Amino acid sequence: MAETRMIDLNTVIGVYSLCNTGAVLVHAIDYAEDKILASINGENPVWCEMTEEYMEVTGETELGFTLGSFFIPLCEVMRFYSG
Repeated sequence: MAETRMIDLNTVIGVYSLCNTGAVLVHAIDYAEDKILASINGENPVWCEMTEEYMEVTGETELGFTLGSFFIPLCEVMRFYSG
């Protein structure tokens, strides 16, 4: 039987949904260094540089971060309140 892992929701401050079984979780924001600690489904969090990227849909530049090949606009990250 597959091992079940639980996500410590106390460490999550934001969520960006990718699909019905995956989400980018934001664990921390370092404003001094302009970095975001993020992971996919809570596994192997990494520090990501904040950056801006042009969005063709809106025609504007959006502030966000890149996790792997995904650009995550901060305006689309939902605030998460645990517990």
